Amino acid sequence: MSSKGTMKHLFDIQAKPDFTADLVSAIRNDKDILDLEVIRSGSGHVYGEATSARCTVCREVARSNCFLASVSIAPKGQAKWTVLGGGDSFRELTSALSRRKIPFEVTLSRTLEDKELLTARQEQILTIAFERGYFEFPKKLGLSELASLTGVKTSTLAEILRRGQKKVLGEYLARRSLLHEDV
Repeated sequence: MSSKGTMKHLFDIQAKPDFTADLVSAIRNDKDILDLEVIRSGSGHVYGEATSARCTVCREVARSNCFLASVSIAPKGQAKWTVLGGGDSFRELTSALSRRKIPFEVTLSRTLEDKELLTARQEQILTIAFERGYFEFPKKLGLSELASLTGVKTSTLAEILRRGQKKVLGEYLARRSLLHEDV
């Protein structure tokens, strides 16, 4: 939020590729949009930055020190906002929305844990495998070469890689679902 009260928004909107020109035009013609820079991709993504004059919810999110992670629109036109913030900042946001009589519903509240995802050994082996090209196609390094390099038996190495990959993929998918759940 600027000192003038305007809001800057970074966005990534996904739409049907043949609809992106109309979408950009609608954003440009919105009376509350003061400045707009966009990049359209052929796959239907519209990336950009917009400066708006009025967005009460955005203003309250910024004032509360929360972070707006995503917005999706349900088939019935309901907006679903995914907001990330600590306990006090999130409470401040919900209080401000209530004071302004802006209807909202908290559908999910989670505490994010700051814990080590991988064991030190998993991280070490995944890093070596990644850096040496084990995950590339075609592989620059096979499992037996990686086993020799790390001093671990091939069967043990395969298990360490599999468990590490499962943890990383599970965490990635959990974060994606948190940010992109459908309404």
